[in-house]
Amino acid sequence: MKSLLNIESISKKDAHCVAKIESECFSTPFKESDILEYIDNPIWHFFVAKDEGKLVGYISFTRILDECQIVNIATTKKARCKGVGTALINALLDFAKKNGVKKLFLEVRESNASAINLYKKFGFLAVGVSKNHYSLPVENAILMNLEL
Repeated sequence: MKSLLNIESISKKDAHCVAKIESECFSTPFKESDILEYIDNPIWHFFVAKDEGKLVGYISFTRILDECQIVNIATTKKARCKGVGTALINALLDFAKKNGVKKLFLEVRESNASAINLYKKFGFLAVGVSKNHYSLPVENAILMNLEL
């Protein structure tokens, strides 16, 4: 991605773009109304990636005590394989360190090799499988953790 990539906390005006990326990337996407509710929920957090002011990706996660769960990370099709996912995970890791988070965890479709490789690059380890976790299509999830 260009050097003008900026990572920032989500604002309500970003919810529409995040919902659009959700619908492009996930078979059961969050709706804009869901995202607006999550923005107001203190355990939910979103960082958005903007390139020259245009939203090109986001990461959503929850934080409870000293643990964070990555809920979704996604980019526009044009922004894939350009460092956006890496920048978003780096922003999450900075947040985690500043907020005393000791463990990150997530579930990822077992067929999503690019996401699995991205998580492994950061030191996430596969710790289990959740059978038939996803629908549309039905697929197992790989459970991954990162101890900080």
